[in-house]
Amino acid sequence: MITILSHRANINGSNHLTENTVKTCKESLHLGFGLELDVRGYNEKLYAKHDPIKSDEEQLWNEIVMVIKDYPELPIAINIKDTGHESSIIQSISEIDKSNLFLFDLELVVGLENYNSLASLYRNLDPNLEVAIRVSDRSETLERAVSSNSTVVWLDEFDKFWVSKESVYTLNQAGKTIYAVAPDLHGHSAQVSMSRCQEFIDWGVTGICTDYPIMLRKLCEEIV
Repeated sequence: MITILSHRANINGSNHLTENTVKTCKESLHLGFGLELDVRGYNEKLYAKHDPIKSDEEQLWNEIVMVIKDYPELPIAINIKDTGHESSIIQSISEIDKSNLFLFDLELVVGLENYNSLASLYRNLDPNLEVAIRVSDRSETLERAVSSNSTVVWLDEFDKFWVSKESVYTLNQAGKTIYAVAPDLHGHSAQVSMSRCQEFIDWGVTGICTDYPIMLRKLCEEIV
C-alpha cells in the first residue's frame, strides 16, 4: 500500500487550531500515518509552526520529537521554514532513526540558487540525513531532480495539474522516492483531491501528503 503522510498531523481535513501539535501527532502516528511537520526558530528555541512565530506559547518542536521517536517505522517529512537553526535542528533529531526521515522545501526558504549550499550544510552536519529536492510547476524542474544526488523528490502542483504518468516514470527510473502533494493542500476539495491521488497511485508514486489521510487510506483499500 502507498505511504500516507498526514499533513501537519491533520487527519480529517485542515485544522489550524490543532495542526503541528503533540496531540494530533500522537493520533496520526497511532493510526499508522507518517507525518509532514513544520519547524522554525524563535528566540533561540525551535517550534512546530507553519506561519511565523508571534509568541513563545506555540508548540515546542522538541516535545513532538519525543513522540516521533516511538515510531521509527513511520516516515517523517520535516518542512524547513527558515535558516540559522541548522545545528539545533540536527541536534533535536539526533536520536531518531534517519532511515524514514527527510528534510524538504529548502528551495522555498533560500531559493533555487542557494538550495545546494543549504542542503550541503545539513548533510555535513549529519551525513545520514536525506534532503529532498522539489519538483513543481514553478521552475523546480524534473531534469534538475533527476540529475540531483537527492534520492527523495517532493512532487508538487501549485497552479495546475501538470504531473503525468511519464514524469512519474522518469523519476522512478532515476531511482527516486516520490512523495506527491495532494491537491487539498492547495485549496481543492477532498473529492477532487482523492481523484488526483488515484492517478498518483496508478502512476507509481511512493507516497502522498494530504490533510485527509483517513479518506486516502479508504481509497487505497478500495483499490486493493
